[in-house]
Amino acid sequence: MAEEIKNTGLGIVVDDGYVRESIRNQYGEEIGVFCFRPSDLAMLERYNKVADGFADIVKPLEDVSIAADGSVDEQNEAAFKAMEEAKKRLFEACDYLFGGNMSEAFFGKMHPFSPVGGHFYCENVLNAVGKYISAYFNGETKRIQDRVNRYTRKYANKRK
Repeated sequence: MAEEIKNTGLGIVVDDGYVRESIRNQYGEEIGVFCFRPSDLAMLERYNKVADGFADIVKPLEDVSIAADGSVDEQNEAAFKAMEEAKKRLFEACDYLFGGNMSEAFFGKMHPFSPVGGHFYCENVLNAVGKYISAYFNGETKRIQDRVNRYTRKYANKRK
């Protein structure tokens, strides 16, 4: 007998791999939340493009002195404009990478160009996202391979 179909008001619901993840600092404190599709092949392509183009994102900051809190001297108009341009480029790259406005999730509580451990905070974010995407994608690939092996094992044994 067919399963009873109930109208949930949502229409057709498809699992598209969309996940909602907390962004935490090294002490486990939540600093943001973002949603994306980490196993989307296009996500991998976009990540690589953003990572490869990072030097272009920060290019306006080459000759700018950045304070420990990630700010520049607002009295120095050229430095202020350079920081705003780099920030604009970064936010556009993040929004492109995640397919929506995710800049606030990562940079709502800390300036993206704050120095942390010898790097900009936004570099740490990009590296963490890359590791997450890679691990998630590898896990999904393994699950697919395990499922394929389960179905093909009996046929492989018959050939022997």
